Amino acid sequence: MLKFSSRPCGNDLRISLNRLYQGYRRNCDAHFRATVSIVGGESMDRAPIQPIFDTSTENVTAIAGETAELRCTVENKGSYNLIWLNPRKTLISKDDSRFIDDSRISVERPNIRYWNIMVREVRYNDSGEYMCQINTKPVLIKRIILNIKVAPEIIEDWKPTKFEVQEGKMVELVCNATGVPMPVVTWYREANLIRDYSEQPEGERTLQGETLRLHNITRFCDGTYECNAENGVPPIATKIFKITVQFPPEVRLTVRRLGQAIGRETLLECKVAASPHATIQWTHNGTTLPLHLFKYVTNLYNDGVHEKTLTLNIIDIQQEDFGQYTCHASNGLGQDSETMLLYEYNIVTGPRRPQVTTTPWRPSGRPPPRIRPPSTNQGIITPSYYEKKQGGRNQQPSYGGSVYYNYNTANGTVKLTTVSILNIAVLLYHVMRAL
Repeated sequence: MLKFSSRPCGNDLRISLNRLYQGYRRNCDAHFRATVSIVGGESMDRAPIQPIFDTSTENVTAIAGETAELRCTVENKGSYNLIWLNPRKTLISKDDSRFIDDSRISVERPNIRYWNIMVREVRYNDSGEYMCQINTKPVLIKRIILNIKVAPEIIEDWKPTKFEVQEGKMVELVCNATGVPMPVVTWYREANLIRDYSEQPEGERTLQGETLRLHNITRFCDGTYECNAENGVPPIATKIFKITVQFPPEVRLTVRRLGQAIGRETLLECKVAASPHATIQWTHNGTTLPLHLFKYVTNLYNDGVHEKTLTLNIIDIQQEDFGQYTCHASNGLGQDSETMLLYEYNIVTGPRRPQVTTTPWRPSGRPPPRIRPPSTNQGIITPSYYEKKQGGRNQQPSYGGSVYYNYNTANGTVKLTTVSILNIAVLLYHVMRAL
């Protein structure tokens, strides 16, 4: 007797078909794995090879405006992804594709192992920590710290670079500099290094700082000042200042009294120091001189930055030219003057020097007669060259050669006639006995 189940036959059929599908799937999976194992030589379930990745931290230094290279090397990268992040954690690139909108940055691959990025014309805001990452488990990261050096630069502001101050005032020069690392500011005057002796009793030191103050300034402090900012990155930044110290005129005369004879000429000198340059003039006894080429001639000479010399040449001095001469100088800050005296100088001529002669010594013991030879326009003619004519011919004197001194010759020199060495010796002997 047949018994039928109370459950609907459709449910049994559905269960049977499901079991049959599950068994078929298990058989297919097993067959697929076996086929792959035979053909590929390895199982699909085997883990991939891990890449070799350098995770050490590096420091890279570059100068602003140059190109910085950040290196990242990977071996056995396989199907892993490699990305670059900038210091603001912005995605730079993925593999060899750039994502950041900055044309200065590019991915460079000189070798299959290298995944470098190049940053051209680097700026200071490019500095910071860059990361090269590969998406392994765990994620591998290489950190590169980019340091940017910036050449010194002097900030131009509204403060002036040219100063005109009066003596005794204070001047402040400011030289604000920036750069990485922070630059050192050094001061120069007329290309000479300014030294500071105030805080170093054992020696001098270089004056440094962004501000230079000149207290109680004098005329000797004016000129060109220069500040140099330097931090080891070329070029050196420079700023130039020009200081002009103003002061009223100061007049100085080389002499206070000067004598000259009538008919001669003379030269008077007046030295004036002033800033700005002064107006200079000569007066005679309080009256302005009528300058013309035939009587008074003036010339102006530059003796330095602030000093000038005004000369007065007086030609053909007459009695009315003697008296007081005053040098006046004036500018916008004041005036000054000095006075000198020009007086008449009489030339005194001395008496005519007397004629001195000597006569020869005679061995007879009697004093020799004094012979005064006649004078000519050329001086005294000695007996050796003078003789009266007797019988139509010249007769030689009866005495021997002698020494005659002539102090009144035409050319002012001493002439000697024929000299006898023996007579000179005898003459010296008698002179010594007389002493």
